[in-house]
Amino acid sequence: LLIAAGRKPNVENLGLEAAGVAYDKRGVTTDAYLRTSNKQIYALGDIASREQFTHAAGLHGSLFVRNALFKLSPGRADAPPIPRVIYTEPEYAAVGLSEKEARERWGEKVRVLSVPMHENDRAQTERDTAGFARIIVRSSGEIVGGAIVGAHAGETIATVALAIANKLKIAAFTSSFVPAYPTRAEVLKRAAGQFYTESLFSPRTKLLVRLLSYLP
Repeated sequence: LLIAAGRKPNVENLGLEAAGVAYDKRGVTTDAYLRTSNKQIYALGDIASREQFTHAAGLHGSLFVRNALFKLSPGRADAPPIPRVIYTEPEYAAVGLSEKEARERWGEKVRVLSVPMHENDRAQTERDTAGFARIIVRSSGEIVGGAIVGAHAGETIATVALAIANKLKIAAFTSSFVPAYPTRAEVLKRAAGQFYTESLFSPRTKLLVRLLSYLP
């Protein structure tokens, strides 16, 4: 029997109303800069986030120091993509948008690039080939999401998170991304290569090759 009820915020008896701090069943209401409805009060961590992760709370702490204490260029809590990991066997890790969420925004202008883990040499060497790597991209090549199932997926997904945070396009994975061999990170480069498969084998390319074959 598995009961995954999650955690509930305990804010009802804190007298937040007297301080002008709004909240609901999910926790304290904050803006993108972690300020509550009382702009002099900030809320951090699980109570102020849908992503109830330790690494998200760590991000909140650094943003609070930056925004409230040092008054630097304000950072947004909703700006960096937060990876999500389920530590099952095999691990499941995801970041950014899912395929469904991406298609709800851009319809058919979305491509899903996927490679099974059994095609990865490191996975074969470790005899642990369950899973896959998937990258969600727009037709422009912008990376908007990713998911990995397999051993150490939570570590590999960080590369996709960095790409999304820096608004990199899929070309970054095929040109400047050189993973060591043999590592599981190679599945990301393999998946990225699929973005160009259609253009490489398009009717236009085949016609060009045919014409070149007639050259002396």
